[in-house]
Amino acid sequence: MRLLTLFTILILATSCSKTTEQESNNTPGIEFLENIKSLENKDNKNPIITFRDFAISSADKSIKLTKKNITSALTKAKAYKHCVIIVGMHTIVKITDLNNCKQSGSWGACMPLAEGYIKKGGLKHQKDYINNIIGLPDSQVRIMYLFN
Repeated sequence: MRLLTLFTILILATSCSKTTEQESNNTPGIEFLENIKSLENKDNKNPIITFRDFAISSADKSIKLTKKNITSALTKAKAYKHCVIIVGMHTIVKITDLNNCKQSGSWGACMPLAEGYIKKGGLKHQKDYINNIIGLPDSQVRIMYLFN
């Protein structure tokens, strides 16, 4: 009888800890990394800022992008599972294929395929090469967040 009680307690404790672990992985940031369109389902007024806050505290590496370092940053991104670029507080893209790229004259680099959103009132879905989503190299702050 004691063995059965201990076994039941062990099963309950294990199942509770797995549920807690799954719930903790269910943050908006992790949801976006797994499913880009999850950003659309948020009641948050600016989910891009919410993701940025998550990325600042959770990314394995972040790189401020410039025309001078874009090629080396994209090379570094190949060592990570997820690569997200945020421009200011209005644009977020997740690189979907680092090997499918198109040469950009303005950036001087082969820019990979990505999917994300531009905030113009509401979120406008984008799927294109990143140079067509993040714009021309200028004084706007563009941060690449890398996650494993």
